Amino acid sequence: MGKRGNIDELTTLLALALTHRIGGLVNLNEIYSEKYRKESDVFLKEALKISLTQNWNINDKIKIKNLLEKKLRESLEKRDFLDNKKFDLIEKEINNVLVSLSLN
Repeated sequence: MGKRGNIDELTTLLALALTHRIGGLVNLNEIYSEKYRKESDVFLKEALKISLTQNWNINDKIKIKNLLEKKLRESLEKRDFLDNKKFDLIEKEINNVLVSLSLN
């Protein structure tokens, strides 16, 4: 798979991971909260594997951030059972995950 395919797969996994992480954060008292956090970790591990396969330049990192934000926002909009505070966490969570994967 080329760099373009890796960016698409990476951002899809990161969007899923962050959707689950944010879901766990905004609805802490729900039964599924802990399950969401565990699933987030699984998606992050898969994303890390992909991120290590390429040497990302600054343009790639910008593309990753923009595409991730778009996919995450779309994913969160579909989950209307989550509190609307979910949108307040997008920027912070994206920055945190990109720093942790050295994609900032």
